[in-house]
Parts: sequence; C-alpha cells; structure tokens
Amino acid sequence: MFANLTYKQKLIGLIAIGILLFMAANKRSFKITRQAYDQVQELEDKLEYVNSSTTDVTQTQVELKFYDKIIGKQGIEPEEIQQQILDFTSSYDNVYVFNLDEIHIAESNGFNVISNQLTLEGDFNALLEIVYAFEREFKFSNIVSISFTKEKEFQTRKNKLRVKIIFQNYEKNS
Repeated sequence: MFANLTYKQKLIGLIAIGILLFMAANKRSFKITRQAYDQVQELEDKLEYVNSSTTDVTQTQVELKFYDKIIGKQGIEPEEIQQQILDFTSSYDNVYVFNLDEIHIAESNGFNVISNQLTLEGDFNALLEIVYAFEREFKFSNIVSISFTKEKEFQTRKNKLRVKIIFQNYEKNS
C-alpha cells in the first residue's frame, strides 16, 4: 500500500501524522502539565503572601508589646490600674504602703495622661527590690519617676526611708 506512494507523499503523510500526534500529546499531557505548573506558581505566590502576612502580624504584635511597655497598657480603667499597683505591692513583705494619692487625669495633645502616685516605706534593699520588680514585671503602667527620701521621726529618733513612684498611662481621647 505504501509502495506506490512517492517520497513526497510519504513525507506529507508523516508530517500530518506527526502534527496529529503532537496535538494529541499537547491536549493530553503538555496542556495539563502547563496548567499544573501555573497552579503551583499561583499557590507558591499565595503561600508567600500568607507567610509575609503572618510575619507582618507577628511584627505588629511585637511593636504593640513594645509600645505597651513604653506608654503602659491601653484600654484599662484607671481604678483597675491603681488596684493592680496595690495588688503587686502587697506581694512584698518588708515594704509598706505609706501613701497612695488619687488618680490624676490630664489632657495633652489629644491624649489622656493617667497618673498614679504611690509612696512606699521600708528598708533600702526591699524598696530597691520592689522598684526593680515594678520596672521589670509590672505590665499595666509605666514608671516615669522614682525618688527616694529619708525622713527622721523625732518621736522615735529613727530614720524612715521612703520611695515615691509615679506611674503613667497614655490613652487617646475618644
């Protein structure tokens, strides 16, 4: 059957069969492979976006903790902060609350500045320990001022050591 065909006709037939085979292979495997490759690229892009978003969220949380440490925790009532200060102080033995002033709220540049003033009495090591603990562990407010004073009681002729600590929180006016 192929014996009576010329080489030119055989070549054209071979090219036609090659084109048909290429189209069939393209439809069955190459096209599917390209689609799978495109899907993989799209999923890799989405994964990269999700990973960068997670990094952004983590970075935002770290920044928020940093700002809370600097300006005090946000969204807490001033009375609750004062109560947390007293609760924290009560966990130390050789330190006594000498004075706790009223909460002072001032407005400045669109912010409320909430101040709590606490005066403690005790020996130097105990006072230094509690001030250090307030600075390191107390998350509800930020210490802005610490001052030690020594007062002599004339009745007992003893010296009393006191520390005045001022805490502040900043909140945006609503």
